[in-house]
Amino acid sequence: MTDNEVNTALRKQILKQLTEQNIIVPVIAGYQSKKAGRENRFVMFFNAVEGGHGWQGRRYNPIGDNANHVEVQKAEKTIQVQGFYDDSSDLTALDLTATVRMIVNSLPFVEALKKSGVGIQRAGVVRTPFFENDRGDYEMNPSFDFNVTFDRSIKPKTPVIRVITHQIKQI
Repeated sequence: MTDNEVNTALRKQILKQLTEQNIIVPVIAGYQSKKAGRENRFVMFFNAVEGGHGWQGRRYNPIGDNANHVEVQKAEKTIQVQGFYDDSSDLTALDLTATVRMIVNSLPFVEALKKSGVGIQRAGVVRTPFFENDRGDYEMNPSFDFNVTFDRSIKPKTPVIRVITHQIKQI
């Protein structure tokens, strides 16, 4: 599974379940290559850390001269989610972020991602730091982290070995 496949599955399910809660906001990846301006209300997620777990598995399915070699590694990635919501409505940025955290921990979210090949580990606590925004106002920037697991794979070109010969030589 690729990074984009994992992020697409996460975004799709967060959007779906926010809509079910009557919260209509953009859900965007925080590492977009083009800046599109600032939204007043949105959910943003970032890839924070990724590591492999266990040994990299190998399997072969020889056909002709091709070993059909596949190596698989269980990957665990930490995702950080942030919520922004202007305080001119009944919701705050903390309300939005806490709702997304509950969505990530919900059974429908976990089951939908499992069908996509992505495992979800429980979301952590919501942090609530403040920062000075582009208008000079202090704005809450709540966020939380959760881990996802998935399989990464590569297919090295490996030829099939047909004959092995050995020689014993005297020393």
